[in-house]
Amino acid sequence: MQKLGISRRTVYYDMEKINDWLKAIHLPPVEYVRTAGYYLPDESRSGLPQLTGGVHAQEYYWSPRERLAWLSLYLLSEEGELFVHHLTDLLKVSRGTVLKDLNSVRPEMDALKLKVTYDRKRGYGVQGEERDKRKALSYYFGQIFGSSGWEQAFNRNEESGALDLALVLFPPSETEQLKRVYRLISDSETTLGVDLTDEMVFNLTTRFLLYTRRIQKAQFISIDEDERSVLHRMPEFESAARIAEGLGQMFAVSIPDEEVCYFTMHLLGARVNWVEQITGSEEVLEQLREAAKQMIDDFQRHACVFLPNRETMEANLLVHLKPAYYRILYGLGLDNPLLENIVSKYGEVFEMTRRSAAPFEQIVGRKLNDHEIGYLAMHFGGWLRRENTQPAARRQAAIVCVNGISASRMLKSQLEHLFSAVDITAVLSLRNYETYQEENVDFIFSTVPLPNSKVPVFVVNPILSDKDKEHLLNQINAVAGRKSRTQASTVQALLDIVHKYAAVKDETGLTEELNRYLSVGKTWLSEARKPSLADLLTGQMIRVEREAADWRSAIREAAQPLLKDGRIDEAYIGAMISKVEALGPYIVVAPGIAIAHGKPQDGVRRLGISLLRLEQPVAFSEEARHQVQIILVLAAIDGESHLKALSELTLLLREKESLTRLKEAKTKEQILQQLHAGP
Repeated sequence: MQKLGISRRTVYYDMEKINDWLKAIHLPPVEYVRTAGYYLPDESRSGLPQLTGGVHAQEYYWSPRERLAWLSLYLLSEEGELFVHHLTDLLKVSRGTVLKDLNSVRPEMDALKLKVTYDRKRGYGVQGEERDKRKALSYYFGQIFGSSGWEQAFNRNEESGALDLALVLFPPSETEQLKRVYRLISDSETTLGVDLTDEMVFNLTTRFLLYTRRIQKAQFISIDEDERSVLHRMPEFESAARIAEGLGQMFAVSIPDEEVCYFTMHLLGARVNWVEQITGSEEVLEQLREAAKQMIDDFQRHACVFLPNRETMEANLLVHLKPAYYRILYGLGLDNPLLENIVSKYGEVFEMTRRSAAPFEQIVGRKLNDHEIGYLAMHFGGWLRRENTQPAARRQAAIVCVNGISASRMLKSQLEHLFSAVDITAVLSLRNYETYQEENVDFIFSTVPLPNSKVPVFVVNPILSDKDKEHLLNQINAVAGRKSRTQASTVQALLDIVHKYAAVKDETGLTEELNRYLSVGKTWLSEARKPSLADLLTGQMIRVEREAADWRSAIREAAQPLLKDGRIDEAYIGAMISKVEALGPYIVVAPGIAIAHGKPQDGVRRLGISLLRLEQPVAFSEEARHQVQIILVLAAIDGESHLKALSELTLLLREKESLTRLKEAKTKEQILQQLHAGP
């Protein structure tokens, strides 16, 4: 019941259905053993696999989510009488279940700008604009069949014998006709000089079939004349007209001009892998080109990186922005099936992409939803990925702390900063732990020993020292099967060889470089453990001065701690200054705050951040907004390892009060206190 999130009554009801079915096919029913629970007899275990593919339609039971989606599709599609008994026959459930599902569907329809209605003579229906109904049809269809579209829908229904449900949505169709629709969409790629994603071809096939069904039932889209005039001039209109002509011939229906324009909107908003030649309104394309440039500038500024092959990046981003622009302009929603993975595995890139989307949002006149941000993050993330580096597998952990809520929160914060790929799913007292289900986690961090635990337990102090953190990292690596000692031995052996033949100026730096080189693509630590702001911006990396002669002197002074610690070369300082001379005061990221940075190859030896606080602001230009009191210098070794620290800093600078307190801090101690206090 806990795993499925259902009631005891539902379990009994479903078990009764299962046993009735097993008896009908002459197999022993599920048995209940008091001490062990439900048990399927061996004869049924061996007999069931032989029945694969032989299940009939009346023997298939929809899940609650499938049932709601089918109910919604039926409400949207049926034009005749529709009463509860029609729905019970369709879904093979009781009257009570249908009424309960109808109550669940109503608020969903409200959110889609539609209203479920009831009339004594005609029964249930849906009121709203045709365009909103079509969005809802696409939405609910996607919930049942995902992105694979008509192919999965019809294959599934043919196997189960439930074609009646599909015929509610689609024109009466033969398999060969469906393949011809698919080819119509594919042929448009050649005409337009584009390569649509596979997901998009399935998506368009499904949508155009759904819309043809609506047209057959005289449910038409309304588009004003000015908008139609614009769409007529698009190259996509010609392809849409050919698709409409083919659909009209196949299904014996006349497709009006407004519907061809609606098809055109979908082709304009279709996601592509590449485009031979970007077409469309030159005014719009120029706006999108400028937005692409600004977005890349903003992303580089937020991430403090310089992305290579700038022209190629701008062209690739424009390929994404053009269809996204038309999707948003015409209100054509497109779900991102990878969104959850993007947010969980590449959270920093996702958030920085969101902050870089403003130039495009200004053009479309609204904030982008998470699905569109996710597609953009895939573009930026692809440029940042290092070769042979795999994303870390996420692990689950719990904390057991006997020192109270405050200590628990502090420990949780430290562990989350230390292990980016570990999700802390529970913080427990010792009493809570006694009833906790340990199978939910991979290991436990505890401030006291837990001798009876079934998963690994790491005993920790409530406040971790640097030595504690290092020891804990080695322990986790050992549990994960990563031999840090072996690598350490390899690095030491390499150092011994180097010492025989060369003088080493910076053994610490060389050790870190060798560790990083041997770790790329192989160890969990290299990808998952990105240092936090607290790890990098320590007291020795902060300077407080009265004033600087000019902005160049300010950057030089701010970089001195990194230079002194051997994290950068002198050339890196010159490169940072040259960037500002060439590009202007782009490094001023917030009122009174600048973050200077260059490329890793400009002279970065180790990852680091330093800070200079001036009592008197220094001018980066003649404009008042470029008066700066705090200059940070970021030395990044690649496109990713600094992102966690930078993300924490960005969150801090975003809060007006935190920013004010930071600028008012006058000593190293006060600055550290504000930086580590968070927003």
